Amino acid sequence: MKIQELDVYVVPCNNGRILLLKRSSDLWEFPGGAIEWGESPEQAARRELSEETGLSIGPLKLLGITSATYEKDGNEKHSVYVVYSGETSNDQHRISSEHSEARWLMPHEAKFMKFCLNAEPVLEMLEKQS
Repeated sequence: MKIQELDVYVVPCNNGRILLLKRSSDLWEFPGGAIEWGESPEQAARRELSEETGLSIGPLKLLGITSATYEKDGNEKHSVYVVYSGETSNDQHRISSEHSEARWLMPHEAKFMKFCLNAEPVLEMLEKQS
């Protein structure tokens, strides 16, 4: 079966650092997830950030869009991610059951992490904005 989904990532920034979350697959990503029916991408970004980290964020800046196709659970998936960044007022976070670890890193340090497929292009987007 072919499945297409629309998702968001939000890159929380605090004092020049960005927050990364580690999945049980040992791959890193940014807070995010599916855009729910009737929800705007910005609303989804704020909701997912709160659900996955407990953080709130100021104004969101659109970084770009990622798109990848891959096989998962015997299905062909096409995931499109709308990617935002924004400043958090603090770095005190928690992690949800979806992730095993969280780290605040400088963007140049994040280049050494192994990312989920759709998260890989986000570092380039961050470089282009600076």
